[in-house]
Amino acid sequence: MEACPESQLIINLSLDGVGEKHDFIRGVAGNFEKFEDRLEQYLVLRQEFPNFVVGIHSVISVFSVGHLDELIAYAEQSGADQFITEIAEPRVELDTVGLPITPTPEAYAAAIDQLMAYVNSKSYKGVAKITEAFRVEYYKLVKRILDEQEQVIACYAGWASAQIYADGTVWPCCVRADNLGNLREHNYDFGAIWFGDKIQEVRRSIRAKECYCPLANASYTNMLMDVPTLSRVGTKVIKPDSIQVLAP
Repeated sequence: MEACPESQLIINLSLDGVGEKHDFIRGVAGNFEKFEDRLEQYLVLRQEFPNFVVGIHSVISVFSVGHLDELIAYAEQSGADQFITEIAEPRVELDTVGLPITPTPEAYAAAIDQLMAYVNSKSYKGVAKITEAFRVEYYKLVKRILDEQEQVIACYAGWASAQIYADGTVWPCCVRADNLGNLREHNYDFGAIWFGDKIQEVRRSIRAKECYCPLANASYTNMLMDVPTLSRVGTKVIKPDSIQVLAP
């Protein structure tokens, strides 16, 4: 942070529950205590570096969806700068494919409405106002995807976004995890993979809406490509009172 004072460094600490609930979900006794120790260290460090942003991030799964209100309350009094969430889902990289970790649409909707109400109750300025407006849109989008079981807005994974796995494999996203090619086998030439033949079938499949998911990384890019979403975000930024928690 000393070397880049003009840049903003954001570190989000992962939290699944308050107290023993966090330890139970993680399967590690004493993990919540370690979380709080690290949070305290970061908050002290933030006093020295104003470009340091400390956040709390929670994955909403079947294990935590019932106590999101406790997580919100904890985050509010923790001193952290932000509290964000994403939904648990099957991912190849996390070895969770086939595991029943995603909450039901009804359970997620009830929980996320609490979070949206919390976000809307706070006042934001500058870039934070824009990012929070997008987050509310993302939470609403996830509700619709879970309920409608299809792509609600067009997905541009494999077009506007991609993921490079630890071993160099290029994926359109970490949910489909189609092997588009490995950078090591292409002399680290991303363009050779991105403009190659193998990716064309994957793009066709995604464009034909043969898949859907609420993946946060791809969803935020998709929202940037979706004119109605951008219009709603713009309205919220100009007139914050226009945010409607239960709006579709």
